[in-house]
Amino acid sequence: MQKAVVGWKQPTPLDGILESRHLEPDLTPAEQNELEHLEMVIKNGWTHFLEVGHALIIIQTDRLYRDKYETFEEYCRNSLDMSRSHAYNLIGSTEVFDQLSANADIKVKPQNEFQVRSLIAVPKEKRALAWKKAEATGKPVTAKLVNQVAAEFKPAKSGKPGLHESSPATPKRINLGPALRLLARAEQAASDNKNQLVLKELSALRKCLEALAEA
Repeated sequence: MQKAVVGWKQPTPLDGILESRHLEPDLTPAEQNELEHLEMVIKNGWTHFLEVGHALIIIQTDRLYRDKYETFEEYCRNSLDMSRSHAYNLIGSTEVFDQLSANADIKVKPQNEFQVRSLIAVPKEKRALAWKKAEATGKPVTAKLVNQVAAEFKPAKSGKPGLHESSPATPKRINLGPALRLLARAEQAASDNKNQLVLKELSALRKCLEALAEA
């Protein structure tokens, strides 16, 4: 008689786990290889935030998560074990870094993520000005210094309502799940019919819906 393995548990039946949710077409072999490479960069390169940020940007832009997940945020959470805020901080810091590094007028180039993270909330057209002001102090351009300077360039927050003003009602969060599922079906139909123009428009619509879902 075969002995029972200590600690062994009966596997959970697949019925009920596998959802019938419609997913988009499988990734091409080239896309799958690119996804695996980019995920390796992300999982093994935390100290090199630029590589991680660029990898996330490509995955988000090309929607390389689309065969398993409906949204980029869902992909980050379930596949990379990465929170939405952390993913977008890495993407934002990378975009700021690239912007400043490409500016020929900037002498002291950013050297790490913490130097540029506080500039994410600064309007894009003012980031270089904020960095140059930090340079002009003559002090080492540390994350603390950049954060202090960036505060002067960030949009002013609206004040509290006055005595005769009422606080705005908290907006009700909209469940866009059904709309995203319908959109996935439309994208599938457009893909089956090889209608690239429609696919392009649907892709733009998906980005808008995903932005609304996270607002």
